[in-house]
Amino acid sequence: MSNGYFSFVLHAHLPYVRHEEENRLEERWLFEAMTETYIPLLWAIDEGKVKDGITISFTPPLMEMLADPLMQERYLHYLLKTEELLRKEATYLEEDQTFNSLIPFYQKRYRKIRETFLNWDKNVLKAYKQLNEQGYVTLMTSAATHAFLPYVKTKAALRSQIREGIQAFESHFGFKPRGFWLPECAYAPGLDRILMEEGIRYTFVDEHTILSADPKPNKDSGAPIYSPHGLILFPRHTELSSKVWSSTLGYPGDPDYREFYRDIGYERDWDYIESYVHEDGIRVDTGLKYYRVTGLTEEKEAYNREWAEQKINAHASHYLKSIEEYGGQHATQAFPPYYMVAPFDAELFGHWWFEGPEWIGKVLEKANQKVSFVSPETYIDRHFQDFDTCHISYATWGRDGYGDVWLNPKNDYMYRHLHRLEQDIAAAVALHSSPTPLETRAIKQMIREWMLAASSDWAFIVDGDSAVNYAKERFHTHVNRFDRLKDRLFTKQLDTLWLGAQEQAYPFLKEIDETVFLSKHDSFVQNRHKNTPIVRKGRTILMLSWEFPPMMVGGLSRHVYDLSRALVQDGHTVHVLTSAVDGYPAYETNQGVHVHRISGLQPEANTFFDWVGSLNVAMAFYGEKLSRTEQFDVIHAHDWLVGVAAKALKTSLKVPLLATIHATEHGRNNGIHSELQYEINQKEWELTYEADRVVVCSDYMKNELQTIFSLPEEKLSVIPNGVDLELIRSIKEPSVQFEPNERFTVFTVGRMVKEKGFQTVIDAAELLRERGTRVQFVLAGKGPMLREYQEQVRHRNLEEYVIFLGFISDEERNKWFTKADAAIFPSLYEPFGIVALEGMAAGKPTIVSDVGGLSSIIQHGVNGLKMIPGDRESLVAQVMFLYNHPISREGLATQGLRDVETKFDWGAIAKQTEREFEMCLAGQLVAAN
Repeated sequence: MSNGYFSFVLHAHLPYVRHEEENRLEERWLFEAMTETYIPLLWAIDEGKVKDGITISFTPPLMEMLADPLMQERYLHYLLKTEELLRKEATYLEEDQTFNSLIPFYQKRYRKIRETFLNWDKNVLKAYKQLNEQGYVTLMTSAATHAFLPYVKTKAALRSQIREGIQAFESHFGFKPRGFWLPECAYAPGLDRILMEEGIRYTFVDEHTILSADPKPNKDSGAPIYSPHGLILFPRHTELSSKVWSSTLGYPGDPDYREFYRDIGYERDWDYIESYVHEDGIRVDTGLKYYRVTGLTEEKEAYNREWAEQKINAHASHYLKSIEEYGGQHATQAFPPYYMVAPFDAELFGHWWFEGPEWIGKVLEKANQKVSFVSPETYIDRHFQDFDTCHISYATWGRDGYGDVWLNPKNDYMYRHLHRLEQDIAAAVALHSSPTPLETRAIKQMIREWMLAASSDWAFIVDGDSAVNYAKERFHTHVNRFDRLKDRLFTKQLDTLWLGAQEQAYPFLKEIDETVFLSKHDSFVQNRHKNTPIVRKGRTILMLSWEFPPMMVGGLSRHVYDLSRALVQDGHTVHVLTSAVDGYPAYETNQGVHVHRISGLQPEANTFFDWVGSLNVAMAFYGEKLSRTEQFDVIHAHDWLVGVAAKALKTSLKVPLLATIHATEHGRNNGIHSELQYEINQKEWELTYEADRVVVCSDYMKNELQTIFSLPEEKLSVIPNGVDLELIRSIKEPSVQFEPNERFTVFTVGRMVKEKGFQTVIDAAELLRERGTRVQFVLAGKGPMLREYQEQVRHRNLEEYVIFLGFISDEERNKWFTKADAAIFPSLYEPFGIVALEGMAAGKPTIVSDVGGLSSIIQHGVNGLKMIPGDRESLVAQVMFLYNHPISREGLATQGLRDVETKFDWGAIAKQTEREFEMCLAGQLVAAN
């Protein structure tokens, strides 16, 4: 009977220390690791020959160096020089009875290392690939440059580190990895989603990460868990790991093992050793060490290979016995069975613990039926259905379990530079929608420089006070090289020879996917319109909106986005001033729309109202500066949040102002009840007063503004919102076929706030349950009322009737529109209700409240159904009508779709808006005369 499953997991990584110039001191890090770790591990695994015996992660910097012909030739030279030194040592120690017996051992060892290296065409990755094909090794990878991922600022940069790591692995091994080593075992919520989207299925975390999960897993740390996005997390078995890496209790500290800190490079006379150390007169390790650990003393005794081999055998037996004992303590665990994972830095074995690879080989060789070696991938394939799903907090396997090693007063300055580089890359990609081949190469090289600067090794080295000068030099080198590339790119000073020299200096990752830094919005625009020339004619419009994609708090953002690009397609020039968004460029051109993202003067203001005020001041200053290069014909302001800037710019630029009011504070709150509401109401009135003309989206809103602000009718125009059928084409033509719903499914989406009327849905669900009707409501969206609504549903046992999805993407929204049987929008207040158009565009029968703009969209019984706002009986009646009359249901859906396609097209809406611009300009001429 097996006493549980066990797995060795090794993480093989070195920073990218390949330099053009020869004899860099740091390249010896690679040569020592190849000599002491990567090649001896091949021997150990080949001798152990245990299927699923070991999993190894190779990072891209290490893979690139191992496969680099220049580094391969330099390593061969390193081996030959060491063998030459051994011949010299044989003569030097000829009369020394204490150490001369070690020379044949080292000579045989280095000869075997050289032969192994040459047998695999100088590329040891080929050997590991063969072991993988034979089933003895499972291979996986890590981030592109081993960046500390929780400290990477933008999602695009995170995805780039992950994607390039995967692509580098595939280029070297010929297949995509299923596993991914998180650098420093550093996990943070959200990483799991990107990893899953990039095809990764599992990773490893420190044990305390699992033990503090919420909810606590049923199997504690004896089994992996699923993250919220489905990534499988394997915990490190602390006790079994500590038997190796512990400085006090670990095997490497045994007196009979080789002493790491005594090397002949520091013990021979300079004239003797000069040719075998560094050419700059620096003593370095040669790899020839003749002493054993001995104990906690400076006086070391000679290394005895026979004694070391005995300890290797004894420690392997002891380790297997420990695995049996821990497995036996959990022998009753099933579904899934007890699993012990022991992850280590690969370089611990061989480099720091000389006998480490042999010990691994002996553990594999001595394994018996009581210890079953199973790779994480095999374990997943057997037991994936048995894992718990838990929420995991930020954690690492570093000092104190968190990120202090990589972010502290010694190294914290690095991150402001790295975060700025991420944003500069996003700007470069967005602003070069049709780059020349040379510009594309420059952007790719900028990404390489950022990646190499972002390596966690530099912060780690600075924290540890070892090779600090080199770490700082490398960090600043890549930042400076990045800035030179950026300057030449944006000033059009690129040339082939200069760029080629930049690429050759650090030839890291031949292929780079720069489109990762292109937002979904920018990608859609560029792909759809990259071959569509835009002829400039018409007016130049300065459009003000506090939100614009990717910021989408409400429907205003989508309205401005759709209207601005429709105006551009009709020949106008549109500049949108909006608020800054982290990770997005301060300026970009998308589908011809000039987007300027502006930071307010008080980005950390205590209140939203104060923040809006500081944004308006910044917008006004920016607009005036922009007017020095652009001659604006008209200003178009959207809602009170940009009213102050609109008023100021109208005065300073001396151009007319068109205002669109999307909603009012009075309408949202059914009156004005607080000082803040009064202030907002006043800002709304000021904007409508200062505007030359005012646009609203429905007759309902027109009446509201006339009532609240006493606006003259001739100053107001009604222009409905629209819907972009291209953007939601996937609703009508789904690529995925869905199984029929078990229940009649009614879908809705919106902010979880009182005025959206979702309380009525919950009340109606209770009534439908009492009637035994198989109906379910699916609600998407987030907001301040979400938790209260969820509590109500749980308290009233309505979980089968009301399902909350939380925030969902546009793609997920479209899938739910496709899957649902009907759509409902039960608002208590709704100036227009663009989501109702989306429901109709999806070809679904749509129910709306008979309120606000919704009333003008839906004709009851013709293109949809109306309900009494806040009335659960009315809501139930409309749902039951659709439930019981499938033919009428289809007819309402068909007519709704037809109306959307003919009445709410953005091209027609842009034409109506253009007429408003002309009326503003005509009014200005009349006033001037």
